[in-house]
Amino acid sequence: MNSWIDEAEKRQKEKNTVYTQDTREESVIIKENIQKIEPLINKLNELIERISKISPEERKPSLEIGSTYLDGDLRYEFYGSAFKIKEKKIAFLFKKNVNFIFWRRLYINITDTAGLIKITLYEKGTSQINPNDIVKQKIKLLSNINNQNDASCYNIIDWLAFKISTSELRRNLPHLHQ
Repeated sequence: MNSWIDEAEKRQKEKNTVYTQDTREESVIIKENIQKIEPLINKLNELIERISKISPEERKPSLEIGSTYLDGDLRYEFYGSAFKIKEKKIAFLFKKNVNFIFWRRLYINITDTAGLIKITLYEKGTSQINPNDIVKQKIKLLSNINNQNDASCYNIIDWLAFKISTSELRRNLPHLHQ
């Protein structure tokens, strides 16, 4: 006669077996996604390296552009900063140009779904006159890895260097509609 303890242990063992199989499958998919996205990441890093060798006058309005990645992490980060003038309304009638410093970040997250990556566009601007005057924008996109190409790299770099707007990047970047 089976006791409830034996039955509970049997159910627990079955659950652990299914979980182990799922995590193995996910890790294989993640490794495949990393291999597929490597050419895009390498191309972006190559372009960033080339831009960093250009004089600040030639790459205006961009101040800084770079990337970070922690080994073993499933997220790649690319960033840029620039001074931009933004038109602000004052008292509903008047408009005033205010100098802002803007930061742009693009995150590429590796997913556990075959052939898909998550792309997050983040832009934040702070007024130089009033530090409490902040402008923020965050956009999340899903994209098929196979649709990313050199044109995608150049669009991303143009966005990070403040050569194109966020709406232009979103239009030009191949992504799945959400």
